Amino acid sequence: MNKTFLEYVAEDIISKYGTDLSRIAVVFPNKRAALFLNEHLARLAGQPVWSPAYITISDLFRQHTDLKTADPIKLICDIHKSFTKCTGIDETLDHFYGWGQLLLADFDDIDKNMADADSIFCNLKDIHELDDISYLDNEQKEMLARFFANFSDDIDSELKKRFLSLWSHFGDIYHDYNRRLTEQGIGYEGAIYRKVASEQTLHLKYDKYLFVGFNLLQKVERLLFSRLMKEGKAKFYWDFDEYYMPSPSQHLTTSPSHHLNTSPSQHLNLSDFPNELDNTDPDIYANMRRPKHIRFISSPTENAQARFAANWLLENHRYRAGRKTAVVMCDESILLPLMHSLPPEADKVNITSGFPLAMTPVASLVMLLFDLYTLGLRKKGTTLNPHYLKKLMAHPYAHHLKKLMAHPYAHHLQGVHLSQVHQPNSKFDNSTSAQPTIQNSKLKTQNTILHHIATLIKQVGIATKPEGDPLTQESVFRMYTILNRLATLADSGDLLVDNTTLRRLVSQLVSTSSIPFHGEPVVGVQIMGVLETRNIDFDHLLLLSCNEGNMPKGINDSSFIPYTIRKAHHLTTIDNKVALYSYYFHRLLQRAGDITIAYNNSTDNGHTGEMSRFMLQLLVESGQKINHYSLTAKNHPTPLMPKAIEKDETTLSKLQQISRLSPSALNTYIRCPLAFYYQYIAHIQEPDPDTIDNRLFGNIFHRAAYLIYKDITDRSPLVEKAHIQAYLSNRTLLANVVDRAFQAEQCTPNNGLQIINREVIIQYITKLLKIDQQLCPFSILAMEEEAKVYTSLSFTIPSEGALVGGYGIPAIPTQPTCSVGALKGGALVSSAPRTSAPTKHYNLTIGGIIDRLDILTDRQTGKPRIRVVDYKTGNQPSSPIKNIDEIFDPNNIRSKHSNYYLQAILYSLIVSRSKRWNPAGHPVSPALLFIKQAPANHYDPTLHIDKHPISDVTVYEEEFLTKLKHTLADIYSPDTPFTPTDDRKKCELCPYRMLCGL
Repeated sequence: MNKTFLEYVAEDIISKYGTDLSRIAVVFPNKRAALFLNEHLARLAGQPVWSPAYITISDLFRQHTDLKTADPIKLICDIHKSFTKCTGIDETLDHFYGWGQLLLADFDDIDKNMADADSIFCNLKDIHELDDISYLDNEQKEMLARFFANFSDDIDSELKKRFLSLWSHFGDIYHDYNRRLTEQGIGYEGAIYRKVASEQTLHLKYDKYLFVGFNLLQKVERLLFSRLMKEGKAKFYWDFDEYYMPSPSQHLTTSPSHHLNTSPSQHLNLSDFPNELDNTDPDIYANMRRPKHIRFISSPTENAQARFAANWLLENHRYRAGRKTAVVMCDESILLPLMHSLPPEADKVNITSGFPLAMTPVASLVMLLFDLYTLGLRKKGTTLNPHYLKKLMAHPYAHHLKKLMAHPYAHHLQGVHLSQVHQPNSKFDNSTSAQPTIQNSKLKTQNTILHHIATLIKQVGIATKPEGDPLTQESVFRMYTILNRLATLADSGDLLVDNTTLRRLVSQLVSTSSIPFHGEPVVGVQIMGVLETRNIDFDHLLLLSCNEGNMPKGINDSSFIPYTIRKAHHLTTIDNKVALYSYYFHRLLQRAGDITIAYNNSTDNGHTGEMSRFMLQLLVESGQKINHYSLTAKNHPTPLMPKAIEKDETTLSKLQQISRLSPSALNTYIRCPLAFYYQYIAHIQEPDPDTIDNRLFGNIFHRAAYLIYKDITDRSPLVEKAHIQAYLSNRTLLANVVDRAFQAEQCTPNNGLQIINREVIIQYITKLLKIDQQLCPFSILAMEEEAKVYTSLSFTIPSEGALVGGYGIPAIPTQPTCSVGALKGGALVSSAPRTSAPTKHYNLTIGGIIDRLDILTDRQTGKPRIRVVDYKTGNQPSSPIKNIDEIFDPNNIRSKHSNYYLQAILYSLIVSRSKRWNPAGHPVSPALLFIKQAPANHYDPTLHIDKHPISDVTVYEEEFLTKLKHTLADIYSPDTPFTPTDDRKKCELCPYRMLCGL
């Protein structure tokens, strides 16, 4: 096996400086390589070694300044203050936060490349400011001229004006921001680096500084390197390969002779910083051309790659090579499936990536608490929404919260309406016995919410400590630290954001935090991210998720500074970022002999399905033989088929306890008898929606329509055009009604999707009013809760299971009963003939609540007609119902909305025979008002059967009731099981699909 780069470095250090390295500092780009170099030094010396100091380049800069690196959120808060001061734009921190991140990144890049901010942010409107650019070369001048030409003539466009307005202030913001930070004794990384690089004298602690394995050098680093080298204190060890670099005789600022034009070789200048190792030694710098065993593996999923890693480690006993074997994750989200896939033989594994904090239970708990105290607030912040409270109580740590919070959770979980649950006080006690108390206060301010949630998390940590789970304890500690840090910023007045932005900040910080694993870093198989591989070599190498977008990593060019200006002033461009990852990729491969690279070839879930561009370069230009393989699943999944549920004694007993059915229950049975069992027999509740779903959207619309017509009918029994026009001409009045509807449904339009839904509902209400205005004058008999219509319906089933009316065993008629639909004691009575077989009689109450029951003058007959109006916010059916039989056919529910017809016709039949609602015996029509597609003019929502409007529902009474009673007999028959639907498309949105194994 070839020596590693760090072994060559260790040999050179021992030969030149001996074993007393106490006055030497070894500087790395990152910390990981120090552990390996130290192990090599101890082994090669063969005797006790006084170890050198190991520091990172960032540590080296920080050691020579009094400025402290500030918290990233604190940095954004301060740059916001400078922005508002210099521009006079009163932009809130919520809206500015994204801008602030871009500005901070731009300022950081300017400082790390020692660029002149005033020259970069010069006034574009004054072309003469470009006269003094003698420090630029001809190519840079040409690039600037092309960019500035866009602003020299026509600057009238709004986009250009806004850009110029902001650009003209960036220089002032830069200077004010740096003054502001300096006064506080803090700074961002670039400012600290620049200050150190500009210092006249540096108090150096060590005699020698050995810079090992650097690649892309920024201007501040080059200045520091040059100063230390002039003082005789700096030596350099470069890690590269001739494959992607110029020949050793050339300095590295020249164009590379090889095809890898993305190589960052121009940034490594051997003439300025000579290499301590022999550039001409092929054993060190000519490894890519040596024969290698390379495989490309395409995989359909990320999890398949993780499972393949186990086979790869076992193949040829690679795991036995220990630290010479590495699994490198180009996408570190694959870590968890990879950990679960490791074979038991690989008992010694070192994981450099930390466990993601976002995947711990405490992270989900914090997000639920934020939802509860932000989205879950209602009634002006004095009470909590039961929906969010129930979600919180389903969390595995909820039993700890019950002991800490005084909310009446038990009542809530039993469905009792929460009316007077006040929010916890904002007091924050650092004692372990501190508990939030219930007072008549509101959780509105950020510091109140943060302190309160931090207290709860702290108490969860105390409560879980006896369990002795290190991961739980560490995750709770990390989460508490994040919340406490944000609370400190809020207390100081730096963090002034709304609750939505605050939640986003917490989520962002959590997503970038991890919990480190403990282990011996230089022992066992190495599982690493790409950045941890710098300076470290392996014999056996597996790269996972090596897709375009992962390698190079999600490169974007978001910046306020355009590309041409960046290029002209030698700032970091997207080309530099791609070049850096090109170096990481090829350097990682150069000394490995056994290389396997896997990538995801699917194009879903955010993946492009393309192998990395660097893999394509290897295929075309490396000269290596590369074998291609594909991962396929050997298992063939067996589709789970839901099973029917027989009606045993328990089921029949519960069924017979049902004395009232709604049209919704009937439609559920027609759609899927098994779903009817889950909902009405087993009483399994559907899960509450997280956002405004179609049902909740419809409820809000219905409530808004009710409130409008309730206001009108309270003043006048007759709805006139002027009444409706009062709402149509006053959008504020309409909006207020919709907001009242949101409150009635315990929902607040406080996020983007809900705000959009609010606007859509306002438009739908406007369209409804315009349609109704054409019908004026008309009278509303009842709405919603006032329009409850029920009747008693009798039907019979044979005791032995022979169903009356064409189901099962044919019935033998004897004496006939009264005619179908005849009213007997106020009830619709069965018309089925009596049979000689034993029978069982049932009486059910059936009915429900009508959206609107109104009466108007029929334009064709000139006589009064009652309408049973049902509002629909969904889509109209694609094809019409042709006969009554189609209403009871489950295949028509999705395409023809037969379920809507059943409900509307049933309500209309009840109203037609009702002495309360129709004492004069007026004709009754069912009407479905589809708001979404309804035209504003000449729209008649009356239902049609085979293109014939139902002007009088009693025409279809006999046929409809016969089919309805057959359905009821089917439900109550002991011989008819609750069978699943045959149409699997219906299962896609069914809330019970998981119970069926679908």
